[in-house]
Amino acid sequence: MRKDVFNFILKKSKNSKDIFLIDKQKTYDDFYKKTELFKKFINKKVKKKTIICICANYSLSFVSLIFAAYLNDNIITFINPNASKKEKLHVIKNSSANFIFFDKDLIKLKKKKNSFLDFEYINLNNKINNQIKKNDRLIIYTSGTSKKPKGVIISNKAISSNVAAIHKDLKLKKKDKTIIFSPPAYAMGVSQVLTFMAAGSGILLYREGLKFPNELIKKIEMYKISILNISVSAFRILENFLKDQKKFRTLRIIMSGGMPLTRQIFYKYRKFFPNAKIINFYGCTENSPRISHHHIKSFTQKNISFFPVGKVLEGVKVKIKKINNHTSNIGLIFISGTSLMRSYLNNKVLNKKFMINGWYNTGDLGFLDRNKNLNITGRNDNTFRVGHEKLCPEEIENVIQKKFNLQEIVITKVKHKILDWVPFGIGVKGKKTKITSDDIINGISEELSNYKVPKEIIFLKKIPKTNYGKLNRKKIEVIAKKYNEKR
Repeated sequence: MRKDVFNFILKKSKNSKDIFLIDKQKTYDDFYKKTELFKKFINKKVKKKTIICICANYSLSFVSLIFAAYLNDNIITFINPNASKKEKLHVIKNSSANFIFFDKDLIKLKKKKNSFLDFEYINLNNKINNQIKKNDRLIIYTSGTSKKPKGVIISNKAISSNVAAIHKDLKLKKKDKTIIFSPPAYAMGVSQVLTFMAAGSGILLYREGLKFPNELIKKIEMYKISILNISVSAFRILENFLKDQKKFRTLRIIMSGGMPLTRQIFYKYRKFFPNAKIINFYGCTENSPRISHHHIKSFTQKNISFFPVGKVLEGVKVKIKKINNHTSNIGLIFISGTSLMRSYLNNKVLNKKFMINGWYNTGDLGFLDRNKNLNITGRNDNTFRVGHEKLCPEEIENVIQKKFNLQEIVITKVKHKILDWVPFGIGVKGKKTKITSDDIINGISEELSNYKVPKEIIFLKKIPKTNYGKLNRKKIEVIAKKYNEKR
């Protein structure tokens, strides 16, 4: 599997009666046969070595099309069906996609319609992109919250290595069942599909994401899901629909990532999923995408406010580079290894900036503790200066979360006449939490230097997130700016 996960899955699937899609009762052999149908079609219509773009939601056809493209020696890229028209056009143009498949249920083409099975398609007849190499398999576009999405070229070796490492670390079994609701254009969604298919596990491809939390919870219970991959922000949405007395005992593993895992969230996982092992993970699209896992056995360090993201997986190397000779052990996190992307597509500037002698600069700040566990402390591009001092918002967020039972807290910046910028807080209170801005500011003033204490903290019903469940810091800054100007 480490060399070629696609071929490994195809060989295992032929004539297999094991259930692949648990809600449709489709077997792995059903998947194999549909892949053969797409293979014959693509072989006639699409040139080898060219890029196939899929704008579709999860389905048996979606997965089969990916594998058919593999068999025809094509490269797959994805468009999020919910993306803006501008983002969709950017992906098509940037990737030089030769052939585009659209989900019939999502998009009706204005041009002349060509159809095959569940898709409509357009043949653009673009030339082969000269950046594509023999073993390239996927081009995944990052979420692009601040700038245009970046195309990440992932080789067969990289995705296969990462899937094998995840599979081995989690000890996945055929009898496992998972529900996948990450966007299909997202690296985490593609990785989950391949990882569980490699294990021969049952999968529920849930098309609605987090639109209907109550329905998602029912699916987890109905199909006796055993492994759940969920971001902290996604759990906070589901939490509002979970009943205190309800326990989900079939879950044996909870994969938590995307945001710092705090003590409060850990205890809530334990409450609703009493039999599950909690694993805090860390990753990025550029690493195919998983970097590390932290298997939490018990919460023994009462003085910390968030968990490490753990040991790096097989095929991954990590090093910490200190910033400007800073005395702290916190620095920039660099990664390397067999899971790492080959490069960014059509972007020499980014490749030069982030790929340095085979090491990728993640842009994340962190450190390795005495147990060699990786700890994430923030993003380098989130830091800002208050006068002559440099401030990391995540440090303040962690101090506040440690002292106060808030549902969420985000520190951003607002303009200041003398200091240029000062910190400003936006929080979400828990249902039973009665607290004011002054309570928090007074409560942390003894633990933080004066320049780190927020000018003010306001409370909202929810904090803006991206389609991927991450904090949308750009929108958060706009909210803080508007509020500050009114004052």
